[in-house]
Amino acid sequence: MKRHISILVTITLLITVITSSWGIAFAGAASAVAATQQSVAGLPRQPTVTAGSAMLINAKTGDVLWRRNSSIRRAMASTTKIMTALVAIEHGNLDDIVTVNADALGPGAQGGIGLAKNEHMTLRDLLYALMLPSANDAAVAIADHVGGSVGNFADMMNKKAAEIGANRTHFDNPHGLDSPTHYTTAYDLALIARYALRNPTFSQIVSTKGWRLRGSQVVTTHNKLLYTYSGATGVKTGFTNRAKNCLVSSATKGDVSLITVVLGEKWRPNMFAQSAALLNYGFSLYRERQLTSAGVVYKTITSPYGQKLDLVAKENASAAVRHTLPVYTETHYAQDIPVPVKKGAVLGRVVSYQAGRVVATADLEVKNDPPQPTLMQMAGHYLSPLFGSSMLDV
Repeated sequence: MKRHISILVTITLLITVITSSWGIAFAGAASAVAATQQSVAGLPRQPTVTAGSAMLINAKTGDVLWRRNSSIRRAMASTTKIMTALVAIEHGNLDDIVTVNADALGPGAQGGIGLAKNEHMTLRDLLYALMLPSANDAAVAIADHVGGSVGNFADMMNKKAAEIGANRTHFDNPHGLDSPTHYTTAYDLALIARYALRNPTFSQIVSTKGWRLRGSQVVTTHNKLLYTYSGATGVKTGFTNRAKNCLVSSATKGDVSLITVVLGEKWRPNMFAQSAALLNYGFSLYRERQLTSAGVVYKTITSPYGQKLDLVAKENASAAVRHTLPVYTETHYAQDIPVPVKKGAVLGRVVSYQAGRVVATADLEVKNDPPQPTLMQMAGHYLSPLFGSSMLDV
């Protein structure tokens, strides 16, 4: 009896070991797919955030990695200028000479670089003044030049917000001073920043620490993360009495780019610290992993002549992937195989997915030159359409 129990336990363990290593095989009309789910690691520690609203997304994929009150409408202060700069870049010419009019000296332009009426400055310089020292007078000058008036420019900003999908956002002005109907959400602001950062000119401006104006005047960024956080790439600070401290930040490490939004933080140092904590948390979710290995056989197929062909990965394929989510690998191979087949012929591809997105690919090539087909194999290949597949069995 004990011997039977021992045998039963052994068989059970063997079945468990074998089945746990199996992938899932699929066969389609045009490809064959082999999927394997890789292991899931433990979750990193959640960041501590006290700001009214906060958001963390992957800049490349748009995946939401962390959120707090992300759909609540809030004042956004000078983070408004992300949209101001984006609209100006898309609709203006950076080499344009802007003539400053009286609007840029009015109450809505308080706080700036001291623009004077009829002063001339390039749109490029005004954009740096807008995004580095957060000049409100530059915001008004830009709006007047690009939109014809502050009101028309605000309409352009709202149109762009709708195009991006920031549906809970409304702009009344280009600078972000408090207004009852000037608001956004942490989620919408992340969408806007993600869109804007795809623009090379915008990205260059917001990643700049200092810029020279008027020959000798140097303006510097208010975004301290550009000095203190390794990999920081932007984007914009803000403060009003209603909005409190606000910061949209971005950073890149390796193949991972992140965007954070912090709105309504009472204490300015906390705004930077919590943004950094969110970035640290986001980067901790990713690991660089080799997903395919060069020279490894991923599939064995049969040529039209009946030869066995080993398909190996042509190169290593790596990607930064979420270590808390599974990775699935699919192996696709050609159904219509040309003859004769030679070593190095690409007849397939290994595709790695995570969360429904492709994260890495590698071509599959024939490992070795197959042996010369026999006359019977060749005859079977060419005559089988006439006489049926049984010719191949000769």
